[in-house]
Amino acid sequence: MNAHTPRRRDKTVYPGKVAIRHAKEAAVEMGIDPGGLEICPDGTIRIFDRAAIPNAPPKDEFDEWLMSGKLG
Repeated sequence: MNAHTPRRRDKTVYPGKVAIRHAKEAAVEMGIDPGGLEICPDGTIRIFDRAAIPNAPPKDEFDEWLMSGKLG
């Protein structure tokens, strides 16, 4: 490789829809209530349990009404 040859980047290998669906189904079978997921360029799929995601307190009255379900 000389100074004028561009570097070859490793191609990212994101998981496909089927792999993501299978990971979600496996999480549900293990009793996890999926609340979010992270998909990494190396193919890693992380599924987060809804109970582990902290609920932020309402910022103002509008958010409080929205979270209570009074706005419809």
